Formats: sequence, C-alpha cells, structure tokens
Amino acid sequence: MLNAFKHHLLVLGALLLLSTGCASQPTSLYQQLGGNKGISMITDDFLVNLSQDKRLLHHFEQTDISVFRQRLIEHLCVVTGGECLYQGASMYDAHIGLHISQADFDALVGHLIEALKQQHIPIATRNALLAKLAPMYQQIIGH
Repeated sequence: MLNAFKHHLLVLGALLLLSTGCASQPTSLYQQLGGNKGISMITDDFLVNLSQDKRLLHHFEQTDISVFRQRLIEHLCVVTGGECLYQGASMYDAHIGLHISQADFDALVGHLIEALKQQHIPIATRNALLAKLAPMYQQIIGH
C-alpha cells in the first residue's frame, strides 16, 4: 500500500513539473497584443486617433480607409508573429510619393502608442512592438 502511495505521489509530482514547463512557454508578441481581435482593436483606436490629427490627414486623402485598416491589421499580425498573410505593398512602395517627414512619422508613432495605451497594453509589450516596427523607418521617411 505504501509503495502504491509513493508511486502515485511520484506520478503527481512529475505531472506538476510537466504542467509547469508548459505554462512557462513564452507567448508571442502577437498573443501579448491579444491576437487578431486585440490587433484589430488597437488598429481601430489608432485610426480614430489619426483621424483627429489635422497634421496628418492630407497623407490619407486618397486612401480607402477600410482597405488601409485591413492591411495594417495584416501587417501588424505578420510583424508580431501571427499566422497571417500580408497582402499589401512593401513599406517603401506604400509610402513613395507621400513625402512623410520626421515630424509626421513621430506624430503617427505617438498615435500608435496612445492606441496601445488605450487597450491597456503593458509598456514592455509596447516597446517590443515598436522595436519590431522601428527598422521600417528608412522605408517610410522622405520618399
């Protein structure tokens, strides 16, 4: 009887160790942002913030906002490790001819940060997203 108890205790301990190992798997940035639903909500807040900024509206005069929204969601999904397909143009091609200035870029990033805050995204997750997006800066500014 004592051996059976020890065996069950050993099995229970092993199961606890295995479940702890599974629970500590790091979540992707995509998951930290709330998956597709979270990214969609961030995008919607971002677009509302952007729509209220007269400094930037001229860049979107010829833009179909519903298509822009969908491409931005796809782009953020791919960049953060989600299993999505981005069907838009390259960052360079999407921004050529828009003559986006440093001030424009900074304002846009500010609206993204505000949207992340509105969705209660932790600062470490916000910074991780910005770190993924930062290398695209050269493809966006001044073309």
